[in-house]
Amino acid sequence: MARVSRFTLADRQEAVARAFGGSESPATVASSLGIHTTTLYRWAGSSATDEPGPAATRLIEATQELLRDADYADITIESVSLRCGLAPRTAFHHFPTKRELFQAAVDDAATVLIDRIHEKSTAATWPGTPLEQLQTFLRIAAASIYDTPRTHVLFRNLGVPKSEGSAERWHDSFVDAIAQLLRAATEAEQIDGDTDVFAAAHLLTGAMRGIHTAVFDGADANTALGLVERVHLLIPPSRPVGASHGRRPPRGQIS
Repeated sequence: MARVSRFTLADRQEAVARAFGGSESPATVASSLGIHTTTLYRWAGSSATDEPGPAATRLIEATQELLRDADYADITIESVSLRCGLAPRTAFHHFPTKRELFQAAVDDAATVLIDRIHEKSTAATWPGTPLEQLQTFLRIAAASIYDTPRTHVLFRNLGVPKSEGSAERWHDSFVDAIAQLLRAATEAEQIDGDTDVFAAAHLLTGAMRGIHTAVFDGADANTALGLVERVHLLIPPSRPVGASHGRRPPRGQIS
């Protein structure tokens, strides 16, 4: 016991990370420290490596950080616990499965994003017409996403099996918000009355997701915001009264 007591909390965390999260083997790390291999396993499996603080929050944030460079299949609860300096048993206490941990990371990112969008929306000056309101909403949403790095888990393709959880229900809420504005634009005769509002909302959401994914993959955020400003123009405008649907004029009539 006297030999173990000379190691600080930081020393133990570093040793555990080297032994179970790096290229060195536990035996090599133990030998370099002058301890038995079982001591390393005890450090990894006990609360001796824990730090004070909200463990669940730290695990969620560590998951979000790891998923910036790794796919879903690459991470484990053990690797997440090492990332944030928690004992694996503490991580499993809060999140018994990786699916639960991933879904918590997604829900946290979405909740923070919604709060950020609400803050920006409250401070914004909103135009009086629905289509321009849609433009404002899309711009605020994009700016909020780029200001909130953790939201990458909502947009990057992480290779997550559908059975393991997803961010789709959050995207569905986005679709509903766009559809509501498009219905108002139809009633205001700003867009083509024959527009399938729900299908158009899905397509706009898909376009936005593609732009956001590109930003998280390294594209310029300012360029992306410029494109977002024009996304609402993808919706066909209303036709003047008497305008045709693109049919040919009757034979002999000059179009």
